[in-house]
Amino acid sequence: MPGAAARVRMSARPALRAASPAFRLSQTSVRRSAPLVRAVEGQRNPKQKPQLLAPAGGWPQLKAAVASGADAVYFGLTELNARARASNFAPSEIHDVVAYLHERGVKGFVTINVLVFDDELPLLEKRIRLLAEAGVDAVIVQDLGALALIRKVAPHLPVHSSTQMSITSGEGAEFARERGVKRVVVGRELSVQDIQSVHEGTSAEVEAFVHGALCVSYSGQCFSSEAWGGRSANRGQCAQACRMPYGLLVNGELRVMGDEKYLLSPQDLAALDMVPQLIEAGVSCFKIEGRLKGPEYVALTTRLYREAIDAAFAADDDDDDDEQKPFATSQQDWDDLHQVFARGQDATHRGLTPGFLEGSKHQRLVRGRAPRHRGVFVGEVTAVTKRGVRVWLSGGGSGAMPSVAPGDGVVFDAGQPEQDEDGGSVFEVIDHGTHDGEDREVELRFGKGWIDLQNLHEGMLVWRTRDAKLERRIRASYDGVDKRAGVVCEVRAGTVGEPLTITLRDQDGRKGVGISDVLLQHAESRPLDEAAVQRAIGELGGTPLCIERSDVRIASGLFLPAKGIKVARRSAVDALLAARREHTRASDMPDGKVLSALKTRIAEEGLPRRDHGDDDVRSASSKTMPKLTVLCRTRQQAEAAVACDVDEIILDFLEVHGLREATEAVQAAGKRAVVATPRILKPSEERLWAFYLRLEADALLVRSAGMLYRLRLLGGAGATVSDGPAKGCKVPPLHGDFSLNAANTLAAHDLLETGGLERLCLTHDLNAKQQVELAKELGVRAELLEVIVHTHLPIFHTEHCVFARFLSDGDSYVDCGHPCESAQVHLRSHDGQDHRVMADMGCRNTVFNAAAQSGACYVSELAASGFGRFRIELVDESADRAREVVQGYQSLLRGDITDEQLMRRLDLIPDANDAVQGVGLGSLEVRAERDRSELSKTNAKWAKMDE
Repeated sequence: MPGAAARVRMSARPALRAASPAFRLSQTSVRRSAPLVRAVEGQRNPKQKPQLLAPAGGWPQLKAAVASGADAVYFGLTELNARARASNFAPSEIHDVVAYLHERGVKGFVTINVLVFDDELPLLEKRIRLLAEAGVDAVIVQDLGALALIRKVAPHLPVHSSTQMSITSGEGAEFARERGVKRVVVGRELSVQDIQSVHEGTSAEVEAFVHGALCVSYSGQCFSSEAWGGRSANRGQCAQACRMPYGLLVNGELRVMGDEKYLLSPQDLAALDMVPQLIEAGVSCFKIEGRLKGPEYVALTTRLYREAIDAAFAADDDDDDDEQKPFATSQQDWDDLHQVFARGQDATHRGLTPGFLEGSKHQRLVRGRAPRHRGVFVGEVTAVTKRGVRVWLSGGGSGAMPSVAPGDGVVFDAGQPEQDEDGGSVFEVIDHGTHDGEDREVELRFGKGWIDLQNLHEGMLVWRTRDAKLERRIRASYDGVDKRAGVVCEVRAGTVGEPLTITLRDQDGRKGVGISDVLLQHAESRPLDEAAVQRAIGELGGTPLCIERSDVRIASGLFLPAKGIKVARRSAVDALLAARREHTRASDMPDGKVLSALKTRIAEEGLPRRDHGDDDVRSASSKTMPKLTVLCRTRQQAEAAVACDVDEIILDFLEVHGLREATEAVQAAGKRAVVATPRILKPSEERLWAFYLRLEADALLVRSAGMLYRLRLLGGAGATVSDGPAKGCKVPPLHGDFSLNAANTLAAHDLLETGGLERLCLTHDLNAKQQVELAKELGVRAELLEVIVHTHLPIFHTEHCVFARFLSDGDSYVDCGHPCESAQVHLRSHDGQDHRVMADMGCRNTVFNAAAQSGACYVSELAASGFGRFRIELVDESADRAREVVQGYQSLLRGDITDEQLMRRLDLIPDANDAVQGVGLGSLEVRAERDRSELSKTNAKWAKMDE
């Protein structure tokens, strides 16, 4: 059986294998399907220099980014953004921020990159107006409802889709573009080749992360914080569960892992050496992650990527033979980057990798030894003296001899990063000599009471967490440095009795004109000349402008006091700066409250009945309970659900093997068969739609924007495919899953109406009360909503493969040996719970929460609010346990048992290892979201950052 599964695994990997020709999808053949090519053909711009986008968690970081060469800066307000723990900017500051940036020729992007709840939409409308009036250059959004509101409130305000929108294909990018998105930020899991495919498959601009932290889960698809802390990552309150230690259970046995504890904590991303390839791939904007980091980090990363982009673009322009010229980052630059921030290092892993840009390399991505920034490895403890610690400096083969100087910070690493570690500022360094011309031994001494020497011992690793000299050098590069935009200065003085005119023009064609406050006169002794004018104008010191070129035209025999010239200069500067500040300010926003009008229209218009849609949705007056749908991941579970007389079954098999037979078996039993599609659709998987259509299921559960766009491009539900690999197949009704992240009425309306869905499951970020309120907002159309009343929350959905990394020596599907086909894996968290890990047909891993979550106590309220369907999701339950779960809910809905009785039954159902993990309310629990003021603000000291 494992062999059969292997033959049909649908992987995005180069060595794609399949059981039939229908599955042989080469990278070339699936890159761009014909209809999509036609949709974007002819819209390509000639190659332009990519923009460099730097992060700013506050004013110090923003000024550092500008001084270091950023083309644009992204930042958030104190609400509605994905970095709640950053200092951020108050709404009252936004005009000053935008003015500061625009005067210096830098763009400002504001993040609204969270899911927005219905009760927050009025605030969002106010903020959209504020941002448009202030002249921000773009807003970065995740939420489809927020996107719809922006397009109505400020139609000319550019919108960029956040990486939280989980866009990983050209079709996903087109889904966003047709909703008004100008630029898409692609998932960090894409390779350079994938990014190029996205670029070729959309007319939207493509932005990619090039440096900073890597989330292990696909952005927008992580529910670990929601499951365990009630503080969702989709709401800007990530609890960083991926940075926690986990044990590895293989087939029920706890595996001895040595120092590998942080199994889900990737090293950080660094793509400096890949800048030329990314430019060639069509990336329009290079994005640096780090709004939680300090100004030193921002300054260094921005400067280095500025230099890399400039060098690579210049080399590309000068390349006559059309060959790529090599580009390399110096060892000193790499050392500096590792020092300011790198994560997950050990003596040989320095904490920065290309991530997924070179494809899947699981052995490299996650080291597993430590989850946080260490700095630079300098050596090992050789002895503990009465006054200090002797350290053998080696640097672990980094290529440069490390050093430690007074004022530097160090930490002593015993391989237990989850515990408190000793470290501090070095007071004195005593050199004990060089050995073999390479390594040397030093003694580090500290201030009295700073270090407990009794906790230290021989063999401990030593890290330099702070380099005082580097810190001073970086600060000097931006502190007091003000970026000045180059302008052309035109001076005209032609006729006696008229004023002298100064015109300043910037690179974008904006101009400022100033005239002298006195009129030109006949010169009696010293006539006005070009040198005198330039002396009076000066270099525009004290302003964010500098003169790059002058064009001075003065008629002979004229005179004007220098004071008059300076008046004209000041007026021209003020006028140009005003033009630079105001050029993006909105002036065409509609009057009145747009949101109220939108919601009124949604409430009034209703959705038309569809002939090909569900025939089992309840009427508005129905008093019966919603029907049950059961999601099954094995054939045995599906057979158990059929035996329980469930009328609709979702087939969410991890492999395509057996899916057709299971679909036919469910339909033969007189039940509706719905087939689940992947949550992530990468470029090499874009033709999976044909396989799913050929199954002839009663409906498809759509989980990604890319798949939804493709199926709509084919004509949507009811359409017959006219050509291609699914010629003659009909597009069945489309159901949207939680992964589409509908969190408010506007988003739900968009997906149901514009998106062509006939049923929609809301995001897990909504608790039961919020789902009830949203259903009420939709009125009769709430019958098209489905709520998951039982599940093991999918806490992580990752491109990184736990099986390949820790059960093989392989880097990808090509060489891992496919341990996922024989090994049953759980991750044991610090509280002793075991979370099941499963690999899907694309080799992506899903980690399911150990404890089930149940909405049993909410079913009456949910039913009364109009929900049309209740869903039960099974994970790895046996047929008997699946039957027990389904029959329990059937008894509850009939009124045979109470919700308390059902919860007691569910609480005793064991997992696949016969261990009882329990049940709770999970994300459905009605509880207050943590206030942002309760979240610890980040320290602006780059050397101490742990995020």
